[in-house]
Amino acid sequence: MNVKNILEIYEVVSDDLKFLLTSGVRTKVIISLIDGPRNLGDLKKELNLDAASISHALKNLAERQFVVKMDNAYNLSQKGKIICIKLVDGIRTVYAVQGKEKLWLNHDIKDIPKALLNTLGDLSDSILVESEPTDLFKPFENYNNILLESDNIKGLSPIFRLDLVETIKKRVEDGADVELIFTDDVLTKLLSTVDHKCLSDLENYISMDNLKIWQIDNVKIAFTVTDKFLSLGLFSSTGEYDSTKDLVSHDPDALAWGNRLFDYYKAKSELFHL
Repeated sequence: MNVKNILEIYEVVSDDLKFLLTSGVRTKVIISLIDGPRNLGDLKKELNLDAASISHALKNLAERQFVVKMDNAYNLSQKGKIICIKLVDGIRTVYAVQGKEKLWLNHDIKDIPKALLNTLGDLSDSILVESEPTDLFKPFENYNNILLESDNIKGLSPIFRLDLVETIKKRVEDGADVELIFTDDVLTKLLSTVDHKCLSDLENYISMDNLKIWQIDNVKIAFTVTDKFLSLGLFSSTGEYDSTKDLVSHDPDALAWGNRLFDYYKAKSELFHL
């Protein structure tokens, strides 16, 4: 990113930014029009604002060519549509982070690709599951319970848990399709820890195409995306994986985000054969 260039662009567009963001009424009106035309009555009912305030906002938006009037209805101009899409995305991004600072602050996000950071608003409908003094394993137990209900499982794991291996075995045996990316360290730990029968079972699942295992250099992000949920875990800024926090979402936008993240790392991985 060319910071100097962005600052120069900001000086050009700052007036429009201030115009849109310093009035809650204008912001709400332009967002309400994103799905199509609305008349004054529609907007009054939807926004729970008085007609005078809405009319004044519409007049200002029309003067700036963000909104056009068609008969008795108002619609976004082409300019308005383009800017409103990014405005909504920005709002969703702020909301995705707000209230979840315990995850996003003091954690390493360098292994989230820039393209995925740019669409972080897709995680706006998510919750942060945290360990509690009387329930230290709450994040993993919640994760494991949802995993047991999933039929299509994809994930990247830079940490090793023997109980997770057993859960994956159970899901494959029950007919689930599983694709996993393991870091070099995790694969080494897996091969040296599990018994011969477990390795034989995994090899059998791979031969039946129910299980695919990929290998990648060490990365500092853990996630699972299934047909049911997305789970995202991060490493602390000091380098240790933070097992006390797990971001979880069941929203379709979050699942799509997780699938894009998996595809990104799968393209950087090599298929592993036992």
